[in-house]
Parts: sequence; C-alpha cells; structure tokens
Amino acid sequence: MQSNSMLAITVGVITTGFVAADIAYAAGSNISLDTRSYIEFAKVMAMLALIYIILILVDRRIAGDNVPIARFIAGGSDGVKSLVWNAGLFIPLGFASVYFMYLAAATSQPLMDQPLAVIDGEIGFRWRAFLEWTNSYPLVAKTLVFAYHSVGPQIPLLFLLLAFTRQHLRLTEFMAMLAISSVFTAAVMAVVPAAGAYAYFQPLPADFSNFTARAGMWHFNELMRIRSGEPFSLLVTRAEGLVTFPSYHTALGIMVVYALRDMRFVMWPVALLNVVMVVSTLPKGGHHLIDVIAGAGVGLLTIVSVMALQTRRRTSLLRLASEDQL
Repeated sequence: MQSNSMLAITVGVITTGFVAADIAYAAGSNISLDTRSYIEFAKVMAMLALIYIILILVDRRIAGDNVPIARFIAGGSDGVKSLVWNAGLFIPLGFASVYFMYLAAATSQPLMDQPLAVIDGEIGFRWRAFLEWTNSYPLVAKTLVFAYHSVGPQIPLLFLLLAFTRQHLRLTEFMAMLAISSVFTAAVMAVVPAAGAYAYFQPLPADFSNFTARAGMWHFNELMRIRSGEPFSLLVTRAEGLVTFPSYHTALGIMVVYALRDMRFVMWPVALLNVVMVVSTLPKGGHHLIDVIAGAGVGLLTIVSVMALQTRRRTSLLRLASEDQL
C-alpha cells in the first residue's frame, strides 16, 4: 500500500507540474481552453467520486457476509474501486499533459523533419523505400494498420485486466509510467518540433494506397493551425496526437508489455503484437526511424525511473524497519 501511495504521489506531483507549466505557457499563447473542457472534466471527476462513494456504501452493506454472492460483489467492488481510483489519477494527468502538448506545439520554431530524415539516412534507413515496400504487399499493410490501431484498445483492456486480477499496485505503477513518460515526451517534443515523415516526404496517394487514406497526416492540419498563431480554442476531449518525435506509440508498446511481466500467457502475445505495432509506426504512423528509436528510449528510461522509485522506497522501508528493531 505504501508503494502504491508513493506511485500515486508521483503521478500527482507530475500532474501539478504540468498544470504549472500550462499556466506559464498559456500566458501570451494563441491556444486557449474551450470552457467545455472544464465542464467535461468536472463531470467525469464528479462521476468517479460518486461511483467510489457508492462502492464504499456497498462494501459496508456486505461487510462480514460470507455467502457466495456477497464475496462475488466484494471482489467486483474491489476491482471497480481500483479502476476508479486510478482513473482519478489518469484523467487530470491526461487533461494537463494534452494541454501542454498543444501549448508547446504552438511555436514558431522551425520543424526539424529535415535533420531527422538526415539522421535516418546516415543510419541507412530510407523511409520512402520502406513505405513503398510495405505498401506493395496488401496483407502486410493491413496487418500493420491493425497493429497500429491496437494501441487504443490495449490501454483500457490493460486497466481492466490489472484491476480485476487484483494487481492494484501494478495498475498504479502503469499510471506512474504514463506520467513519467509524458514528462520525457513533452520535454523532447518542445525542443524538437516535427510534423512527421508524410509531411516531409509528401508521398503520392498511390504510394500508400493499402494504408488508410490520411495515413500519418491526420494531425497535420491541426498542427498547422496552432502553429499559424491564429487563436485556437482547444476542447481536450477532441485533441489530436501532435507528437511525432519521439514516437509515443513505441513508448506505450514497451510499457504495456512491462506492465504484463507477471502474466506471461498474456505478455508474450501482446509483446509480439507490439513489435509489429512499432514497425507500423513507420509506414502507417508516419514516423521517422529516429522517432521510433527515441520513443523506445522514452519507454525504457521510464521503466528504469519507476524501478528506481520503487527500489528507493523499499530501501527506506527496510531501513525504518531495522531502526525499529534496534
């Protein structure tokens, strides 16, 4: 429970940091928050609070009751409370970090796609050739599209799996990984703005005909709008993923697999899927290879950071326990 609290505090501190950065960046920025964002945020948080209170009342009602249905309800209540508690960490983090990403992306700093493409070339990767090769095999392209879009469902499914298998610490650990990786990602994207390989290379529609129509360009119009300097009102629930360097899909794929490390029967299939998903970030997501390498670095550095936090906490607890025995 103490480790759980430490991880929750980490998420809270990072969320507070994002809020402070939002306030600082918002001064003089062309990006403002649509008032509906605050209303929707308040509604979600109020709903979570109401659900949590109802579950506490249910727990009190069935306390001490050992009939099978009572035990089933208690187990379900425990899982839902874990989901609600961690959602209460995740929603404010997501709200504050998404706003920061928009504020940081609204810069006049030149896009860095050319240097990123040059780095790819120096390590022997040719994005156009890779796109054409994957597009020439329809089954390969469809597999890559499926893998790329699997990240969206993976996150809520992971939440449910960890919550209802009573891995509450692991779920909060994943929330901490989301928070820490968001800090790394935000710091890097603020220094290295980019629009992605599709925007830079501008392939013809025939070159990616077996991928989706907009492929890695779904965010481009939004990015250009906020970089134009014109007033932009952000509704957080309709935000686009603006970060291309580093690849956050790659970081997420690594972190999801790590979160499943004690469930090998699930971990290995998910790991295989996410290997394909990482490959898909190139032709489908429109990332440069160096974006993917940087995203892997974010994922691995995040895991190391969480491990260090937990090791430090365990060391402190052992020291305190030793002192109590003296």
